[in-house]
Amino acid sequence: MSTLIPARKIGCTSPQGSTTRTITTILSATVLGVDGVPIEFLTPLDIKAEMQDSHEKDSKGQPEGPDDRHKVFWIYVLILGGGVVFFFLGGLLLRNPNLPSYLYSHVTSWFQNEHNRSSGSPGSRRPPSPNTAEDYLKLTQYDVRGLPSDQRGVALALADAIGNVAAVQVRLTALEEVVRNDLPTLKSANALSAYAKIGPEAAKLLDAANQQKDLFQSLETKLTEQFERSGLNEDLAKQVASLFYQGTPGQKAADQAAKSEKLAGELVAIANLLVETPNKWRVSSDGTITSQDKKLEDEYREHHDALVSVMSR
Repeated sequence: MSTLIPARKIGCTSPQGSTTRTITTILSATVLGVDGVPIEFLTPLDIKAEMQDSHEKDSKGQPEGPDDRHKVFWIYVLILGGGVVFFFLGGLLLRNPNLPSYLYSHVTSWFQNEHNRSSGSPGSRRPPSPNTAEDYLKLTQYDVRGLPSDQRGVALALADAIGNVAAVQVRLTALEEVVRNDLPTLKSANALSAYAKIGPEAAKLLDAANQQKDLFQSLETKLTEQFERSGLNEDLAKQVASLFYQGTPGQKAADQAAKSEKLAGELVAIANLLVETPNKWRVSSDGTITSQDKKLEDEYREHHDALVSVMSR
């Protein structure tokens, strides 16, 4: 004997919404076996619910990100922007080869000052009132923002002088190295083109040599004037300037600049002479340059002999 629960008709609409089908679903059924033991059958799946779940999963599987065209546009912007920044920094470094070391020194100095203030080191405290030249030189160890106006002027002048002394020497050394590395090319069959190439480099070296020579020759006098404007009397200002100058390469740096100036000056003179009188020169395989024009030959020989003399020192 068995007992059946009547079936129900369920209306189901297809995903396209155009067709309605009637699906008969048996909710439950109970059958009594021979011994009167009830047997239950599992309820069939709800087909309509399954179709709705399948439709929702398909909808969720489609990503809803930004438009692909916007992505491509921003990728191009990043690539072009990165390229512009790269070439700008490259050109900046080529024109200023000492820029990294200059920035490094300033950043290091800034971090050192910050560390001094945070750790309560002598640089973060106000120094005792200076009386001697040595005391004034020590002002560079303190934070200038905590100094009185007269002491601040001295400390700033000293810090500026320290930076200038280091900068001119670094620049001169770097430019002279570039020029000296190209000197061997002057002793070849391509000597004319070698002089044309080394001319602009020698002009930069000449400018750097003049700058260093002028700085060291006038350093003591200019510092004295700056100290006097900051409030020091003439004698004390001279003592501080003299003591500072003694701590720099001083005359040695000025002499080195004069030698570099002579080297660069002769190279520039020869390069200009060769460029201004083309087709007047012959070059041998060892780099010897001659001219049939006696006046040009004598002028070239004068500069060449002076150049050889400078290079041999």
